[in-house]
Amino acid sequence: MKSNVKKLALIAMLAVFTFLATLIHVNTGPSSYFNLSEAMVYTSALLFGPAVGALSGGIGAALADMLLGFALPWAPISFLIKGMEGLIVGALSSLRWKNRLLGDIISSLAAFPVMIAGYTISVGLIYGWPASLVEFFTDIVQCPAGLIIAIPLTYALRKIRVSERW
Repeated sequence: MKSNVKKLALIAMLAVFTFLATLIHVNTGPSSYFNLSEAMVYTSALLFGPAVGALSGGIGAALADMLLGFALPWAPISFLIKGMEGLIVGALSSLRWKNRLLGDIISSLAAFPVMIAGYTISVGLIYGWPASLVEFFTDIVQCPAGLIIAIPLTYALRKIRVSERW
């Protein structure tokens, strides 16, 4: 029972961090904005695995969409896309990599197509294909930006053994 409560508290805390990272955004068009959510999705998944990465990423991003006025249709879409990103990064990073840094980078890179394709197709279907070009180029920058933040953050948190405390 205690470990389930701790895991739920961890997911809630990381969802809040994802929520806050998503609020740090720049509008890139009427249907798109650049944000730092990937940094927290990747960090959460690298530190705590696929379930925590998926739930905290999906919940945090969906809540941010709701606060920013994009509840429908974007909150459920973000929940699915960010959740899938966290699941992929967490699952792949859990494999035994000879080089952990390389494994963490490859694991995060594997989530890029899910995010880029997921949002680009969603924007295209909802707002039209010209708007999807803005989304595509925004996401092409957002994913690597998240990775550039997540890797050093993950290693700093590993150094102080934050994942062992949960």
